[in-house]
Amino acid sequence: MLKELKVDESKCIKCKACLDVCFKNVIEWDEEKQKPFGKYPLDCQVCAICEFACPVKAIEVIPDWDAKYYPRYVSTLREVNVK
Repeated sequence: MLKELKVDESKCIKCKACLDVCFKNVIEWDEEKQKPFGKYPLDCQVCAICEFACPVKAIEVIPDWDAKYYPRYVSTLREVNVK
């Protein structure tokens, strides 16, 4: 789950590579501000592929580890059942 999508506006070249690689379509483009933003933070898988796709490293994914996050829940169940 996405807590924040940080965009360094001084670095962003508006190539929209981050939008193209997000397979969950979490990132949208703000036409007014001319920058990407996290429109669907609950759908974010925190894969950070958008960070790696950015040619100028202008984007940073800040996960919300305090929120109920399904993969962490599954991991907890697996640890209990591994005995």
